[in-house]
Amino acid sequence: MKHPNTIAIVGGGRLSKQLLPEIIKSNYVIGVDRGAYWLIVNGVIPNIAIGDFDSVSTREFQMINNNVKRVKEYPKKKNFTDMELAVDHAIKFKPKEVVIYGAVGSRLDHTIGNIQLLERLRGVGVIRDRNNEVRIISGRITMRKDARYQYFSVLSVTETIEVSLTGFAYDVSHALIRRGQTLGVSNEIKGVRATIDVHLGRALVIRSRD
Repeated sequence: MKHPNTIAIVGGGRLSKQLLPEIIKSNYVIGVDRGAYWLIVNGVIPNIAIGDFDSVSTREFQMINNNVKRVKEYPKKKNFTDMELAVDHAIKFKPKEVVIYGAVGSRLDHTIGNIQLLERLRGVGVIRDRNNEVRIISGRITMRKDARYQYFSVLSVTETIEVSLTGFAYDVSHALIRRGQTLGVSNEIKGVRATIDVHLGRALVIRSRD
């Protein structure tokens, strides 16, 4: 198939049917473990299902096999999470955007691991659910005001970041934020759009709602 520009990765974490219209618009959909089953139940057939499928029953796994043309089943004992395997698969296409759904759940270790996987996607990856949108950036990015995500926070991934914010309730110029500080937490976009310049290091940018 032609290399897709936009890829949706759907994991087994917290998911909402309200996200389905976004997922359907993607050129290519990857179902990860139970995420593949959730897609099928909600009328979306992923292009590929990836995982060890330890989060689905025998009947649910059979449903995945019966509906998805390509299923890559891995052993339960392996060195990588199912989500990392899905990210590796997405990277091969060199897409312009990879949106990960179902990356946040009750397992904090998986959630943190999934956020760290954004570094592998080199600026094209984003984690999104009903409550949060998470990305890792360097350089400049412009964001439009979004009613879904009122609050904006920037934290340091590297030891230190130097960042300028323009168009926010609290603008800063060449501010230094060190890893372990909360200086950049809970800002808001004032107008239609705002700009973030990360002059040094890599920043974790989180948009969220109450």
